[in-house]
Amino acid sequence: MIKVRNLNKSFGRKHVLRGINLDVNDGETLVIIGASGTGKSILLKNMVGLVKPTSGSITIDGVEITNCSSGSLQGCQKKLGYVFQEAALFDSLTIEENVAFGLKNLTKFNDEEISKRVKQCLNMVDLKNVESLKPSELSGGMKKRAGLARAIAYQPKYIFYDEPTTGLDPIMTDVISDLIINMRKHLKATSIAVTHDMRSAYKIADRIMMLYQGEVIFTGTPQEIKNTDNPVVRQFVEGSSQGPIQTDRTFEMERYEQ
Repeated sequence: MIKVRNLNKSFGRKHVLRGINLDVNDGETLVIIGASGTGKSILLKNMVGLVKPTSGSITIDGVEITNCSSGSLQGCQKKLGYVFQEAALFDSLTIEENVAFGLKNLTKFNDEEISKRVKQCLNMVDLKNVESLKPSELSGGMKKRAGLARAIAYQPKYIFYDEPTTGLDPIMTDVISDLIINMRKHLKATSIAVTHDMRSAYKIADRIMMLYQGEVIFTGTPQEIKNTDNPVVRQFVEGSSQGPIQTDRTFEMERYEQ
């Protein structure tokens, strides 16, 4: 399992994460929600070792990655698959080369084994006959699925999703949500997803955690978050402009009215 204890992250004077504590249990899907700028993606990047916290600890399967050797960190990272917000495919490589990238660099598979694995992963995300295409030749939804295929190619124990449905239409959003559920079933993987899309969150989550001003203000099941009387949580999940969460536009309107 993954354990996060008293995690803090600052960039200069900006304190992004404030004393985060959470456990991610094997086999579950934890969804992290919150408004833009609340530290969701930064938390995810800390958990996979892409960003080093200011203080606190992150432990993956008994190894504290915040204070370990580079070799131990790489060993833990081999258990992780990461789906970037914008897919982050290499523009100069074909889709086959993109999906095979980790396999070529992290395994001793031969070319035939790699090619077979790539096709299996692309089939799992319902992408066929795209191996020779470049990312620029794919739609936004297809890029997302190619990024997911790359993330699962190494058969990770944990899959991290950073805003997997951003920029997609409602139908493709539902397709991606179904894929996340299928990945958990077929790979028996533990999933951690950052999103602000509540429809997707309700569909894929076993538990939902909300960040607000760098702190955890709610953790519970989808049904529990629907029934909460916390005014900050309710405003966010209902998508209302009225409430304790004030947007930049709200501040501008108040200043104009004054």
